[in-house]
Amino acid sequence: MMYPDQIDTTKNYTENGKTYYIVQDGDELWAIATANHTSVGYLAVINHIPRTADVKTGKKLVIAIND
Repeated sequence: MMYPDQIDTTKNYTENGKTYYIVQDGDELWAIATANHTSVGYLAVINHIPRTADVKTGKKLVIAIND
């Protein structure tokens, strides 16, 4: 099981007005959301994935859309 404090948010990066995170081995969507101070629902909506999705290692997730 992955915990939010194990998510390395220092690897987040911004490109074209969006903040991204690359999924690492063992990451879970809820832990990624919590570590980035957002919700699973928000990540699901902006990434067009189910809330219950198993995210695959290497997937580029949008964490935030910056205005």
